Formats: sequence, C-alpha cells, structure tokens
Amino acid sequence: MTNRENIPPPDAARFTVVAAVNNDLVLKDCLLRSPEVRAVREIIIRWGCPSAGHAYNSGLRAAESEIVVFAHQDVFFPDGWFKSVAQTIAAISTKDPHWGVLGVYGVSRSGEGIGHLYSTGLQRVLGRPFAEPVEVGSLDEVVLIVRRSAGLQFDEALPGFHLYGTDICLEARRKGLKCYAISAFCIHNSNGLAMLPLAYSKALLFMRRKWRTQLPVFTPCVAITRWGMPLARHYAESLAGFVSRRRVGSRCSDPSVLYRQLLAGSRMEQLVDRNNSPARVMDVVPAHQDAPLA
Repeated sequence: MTNRENIPPPDAARFTVVAAVNNDLVLKDCLLRSPEVRAVREIIIRWGCPSAGHAYNSGLRAAESEIVVFAHQDVFFPDGWFKSVAQTIAAISTKDPHWGVLGVYGVSRSGEGIGHLYSTGLQRVLGRPFAEPVEVGSLDEVVLIVRRSAGLQFDEALPGFHLYGTDICLEARRKGLKCYAISAFCIHNSNGLAMLPLAYSKALLFMRRKWRTQLPVFTPCVAITRWGMPLARHYAESLAGFVSRRRVGSRCSDPSVLYRQLLAGSRMEQLVDRNNSPARVMDVVPAHQDAPLA
C-alpha cells in the first residue's frame, strides 16, 4: 500500500490564497471559479477590513503555507496557473532564494510596464508572455506573492486599498530583497474606471510623505513625485475623456468563458498590448470599487 505521506503535494496545495472581499457574488464568479483554487492548501477571506494592510497582514499571520498569494476578489486564474507559478518560484529560488515579492504586472524603476494579464476594464491584454522573471520597482495589487519567511508586512497605516503593492515592494527593497514580475497570465475581471477615486489620491499623498527620499516612484498607475504633476495630469486627461464620453470596460459574468474566447483563433495574440505600456485608464485599482468596505 502506498504511503500517502510520502507523496509530494499537488502544486496548488503549496499555496495559501488570501483575499480581501466586499462582494460575495464577485468572489464566487471570479476567484473561486478558478479551476485549481479549491486545491490550494487554504483560502483565507477577510471581510470588512478598514484597509488592505489590515486584511492582508491578518491573512499572512493565519497562513500555514510558506508561499502566500494575495489576490483581488475579481481575479480568475486559468487551469495550470498554480503549477506554472510553482515552477517559476522554484526557478527564481535557485538564483535568488531571498526574493521579496512577485506579481503578474509591474513597472521597472524607470517606469516600463512588465507583465501579462487581460483586463476587462481596459478591454485588452496588458503585456505579453516572457521567459524569465524581470526585476521591478513596483507591482500592481491585482496579484502579489510573498514568502512568509521574508518577514515582510503590509503597512496598516496606508489608508484604503491602493498602492500597497508599491509600498511592500519598497519595504522589500529596504530589506535588501528584490521583487519580480513573472509571466503568469490571469484575467482581472474588473469594472473600468475613467478616473482614479479620491481614495487613491489619499493613498498617494501618504506614499509621497513616507517615501519622500525615494522619489520619484513609478507605479502601475501614475508616478509618485514631489509635486504630484503625474496625478494632476491624470485627472486633467480623465476629465477630457469624460467630456468626450470615452468608454471603459466592465466586468463579464463568466471569466472562464472569456478565457476560452481569448485562446480561440489566436485572439490572445491579436489583443496583446504592442507597447507593453502601463495601464492609464485605471481599472488596476483594487476590486473594492463595487461598494465601500464596512
């Protein structure tokens, strides 16, 4: 008889998934619809937290796995995603065993967008597949992957649910740890935003004060600078788009169907963002736009 204790766990079982949630229907239709997600070691859901830092630190403390995946409630991981990420982590760990944070989309320290995912809010694929992990200065919050043994914590003083991906990357850099964008395609099934909300501006002002000696800091949305001109320019351009009735995308009812459609007829290649540029119409803010967290 086979001793089950000697059988290595499936790839998905190596992970803990943590999500801050405010919409049960979105959670069920997106993240929990992912084919492998119920095979992970544990799924930790945090409701009603005042900020991402509170929600994610709580999940991190409760997690039993070494590798913790922090994901938005409206993310869909296609079949094979966890196996692919496990292989990528193994490869990274041979070269940089003390890596800090991984993500599916980020920007270099010079502002170049790097990653590969589909955004319903932007109605396009961002980036393209790439072979090797790429070191970045900042990661989008849609998916963040952390080693518990790295000793990183999210800043609970950072208000709301914005820019915590950038903040934890800067915290990692302060500890001498590197952060990487990895090629791990997923779908961010979000509603698009024509303009960044006020809560984003509050988070940016906090980040500008906290990291004033590191400025400018490039993020997947807008650069954080001393005088805040990129944010002002974003609002000016967004208002111009509003006047011209620029359309943004919306969440689909079944991201698994969307994924199959993307794969059909080489449509994925047709939708690739040729410039691989950071998103500017911001659906890349957290999924908590559906309703305020209680």
